[in-house]
Amino acid sequence: MFKNINENISLIEYLFKNNSETKEQKDLRELSYKTFGNIANMQVTPEQSSFLSFLIKIGNYKNILELGTFMGYSTLAMAIAVGDSGHVTSVDKDIKTTSIAANFWKSTPYANKISLINGDAKIVLQNLINEQKIFDFIFIDADKSSYKYYFETCLNLLADNGLIVFDNVLWKGKVFDQSINDSKTKAIREFNNYIKNDKRITTTMISIGDGMTLCKKKQTSRS
Repeated sequence: MFKNINENISLIEYLFKNNSETKEQKDLRELSYKTFGNIANMQVTPEQSSFLSFLIKIGNYKNILELGTFMGYSTLAMAIAVGDSGHVTSVDKDIKTTSIAANFWKSTPYANKISLINGDAKIVLQNLINEQKIFDFIFIDADKSSYKYYFETCLNLLADNGLIVFDNVLWKGKVFDQSINDSKTKAIREFNNYIKNDKRITTTMISIGDGMTLCKKKQTSRS
């Protein structure tokens, strides 16, 4: 009935070899693992990075917002994808990891395409709304328990036909198992149910990495 392929290490390595990664991205990914070990798995995978870049290019998105910077791997990928006229604003409250990220960005040709905001995402989002900022692409890889809040708030910052992408929506495969009810699993499960029939968006969930959901905002009707 289902045609999904069961992933194994050989297939993952094959995927890796067949997705493009710039030297800067490779260097930053390796720095992440050298600095934090397996904690670096928090960042998107190379194939997710390639997918985000592809979405940005085919949608010709230029004004990007990211919630959850970590070591700035996805940030860098999106900054490369937006081209000369695009810009990425990334938000994260962890000064330790983002200072490493920002220092690395400075060594690349893409530093001028990235703005880093250190702060609580909920406060920053409200400030952006007050400033009447609008983005055409938003990537969310932050506090999982706040996904519903981020979704509702970011809709106010998203241009018509803009795209929001959420990471970790499969949460290590835990979301389908109703016997698993820790707070993060429950939050992501509730979020997935919350948005799947939302009439304001067109949405799809895909099993790349730890699962990603794409939400395209529908055109707002005007009288």
